[in-house]
Amino acid sequence: MSILHATTGLDLDDTAVGYAYRSTADLRLAYWLFRLLRWGWVVRWANWSGAKALSWRLPVEPLLRSTLGRLFLGGETLEATLPILANLRQFGVEAMLDFAVEAAQTEKEAEMAFQEYQRLLRFASQHREQVPFVAIKLTALAPPLLFQKLSQEAPLASTLEAFHSKLQERLEALCQQATAAGIGLMIDAEESWLQKAIDTIAETYMARYNTQFPWIYTSVQMYRRDRLDYLKGLLARAGNYLPGIKLVRGAYVEKERAYAAAHNQPDPIHPTKAATDIAYDAALMYCLERLDHLGLCVATHNRTSCMKAAQYLILKNWDRRHPHFSFSQLYGMADPLSFGLAKGGFRVIKYLPYGPLRQAFPYLARRAEENSSLSDQSGRELRWIAAELERRRQAAKRLYP
Repeated sequence: MSILHATTGLDLDDTAVGYAYRSTADLRLAYWLFRLLRWGWVVRWANWSGAKALSWRLPVEPLLRSTLGRLFLGGETLEATLPILANLRQFGVEAMLDFAVEAAQTEKEAEMAFQEYQRLLRFASQHREQVPFVAIKLTALAPPLLFQKLSQEAPLASTLEAFHSKLQERLEALCQQATAAGIGLMIDAEESWLQKAIDTIAETYMARYNTQFPWIYTSVQMYRRDRLDYLKGLLARAGNYLPGIKLVRGAYVEKERAYAAAHNQPDPIHPTKAATDIAYDAALMYCLERLDHLGLCVATHNRTSCMKAAQYLILKNWDRRHPHFSFSQLYGMADPLSFGLAKGGFRVIKYLPYGPLRQAFPYLARRAEENSSLSDQSGRELRWIAAELERRRQAAKRLYP
C-alpha cells in the first residue's frame, strides 16, 4: 500500500467497486475496444473511414452505436441518458451533461446549439440531484474564426461582429438560466489560438455571476506552458468574485504542436508528460490552498493527482463534499478512480456526452485518438478491466464449481 493509500484510506484500484455499475458484457466489449485503440494506425483509419461513411450517408450508425457509442456516449437524446444517470446515482456518482456538438460555422448551427443548451439546462434543473453541472462549448455558439480574431485583437468584419453580439446575448441567457436553476455551467477550453478570447469571456461572466457562489467555471489546460501563470493571474484579478476552475491536463498535443510549427510560433505545450504532471499538481495545490475563495473541479484521470487532492482534504479535516470541490472523469474511462472516490465520500461527476451519432462522431473519434496516443492510459484501462473480468470469473467458479 502506498503512502497516499495509507493516509487517505482510499482504494482507487478496486475494480469490484469501479465496475459494479457495468455488466460483464459491457466490460468484455470495453476490453476489446481498448485493445484496438492501442493500435494508432487502426484508430486513424477507423476515424477516417467512419467520417467518410457518415458523410456519404452510409448506414454505419448501428456499428458506432454498439461500439464507441456504447462505451463513451450517454445516448442520442437527453431522455436516453436517464437510465445511465439513475445507474450512476445508485453508486453516489453524479453527471455533467454535454451536448456533443462541434463548432458552429453558420448562424443556423449556432442557434440550434443555443436552443439545445437551453433545453439541457431545463433538463438538468429537473434532475438536479443527478445533473449538477452542464458543459458548454463557446465555439458551438459562434464560429471559431470569431474567437481567433478576438484573441488576436484584430478588427471584426460585420458578419463576425454580428456573431459577437449574438454570442454575448446567448451566453448571458445561459448564465441567467443556469444560476437561476442552481446548475453549474462549465465552459470548455479549446485550442490555444482561440483560448485568449475564451479566457476573457469566461472571466467576464464569472465576475458577473459568481459574486456569492462559483456557478460559472472556466477550464484551464495545464499541458500549456503558460497556464500556471495564467491561473495565478486569474485568481489575483478575482477580487470580488469566486472563480470556478475546471483543472484539466489537455489531450491535443500533436494538434497544438503542428499549428505552432505551421505558424512559426513557439511550442505552447510542456516538453514532456512529467513536466505537465508537475504543472498540474502545482496548480492543484495552489487552488486547494484557496478553496474557500474559488470553485475547483479536479478533472483528471491521473490517479496520483486524485489521491493528492483527496489526501489534502482529509488531512485538513475538510468536508469531503465541500460545496466548492468535485472530481470529474469521462464516462467510460477511469471508473475505479470515479467510483473509488465516490465510495470514499467525495463528490464525483462523470462527464457524460450525448447527441445524435452523426454529430457526436467527432467526440467519439477524439476519445479513440486520445486513448491511442496515451498508451499508458489505455494500458491502465485494460489492466483494470482484465482484473475485473478475472475476478468475476473466479467468483462465478466459486459459486458454480
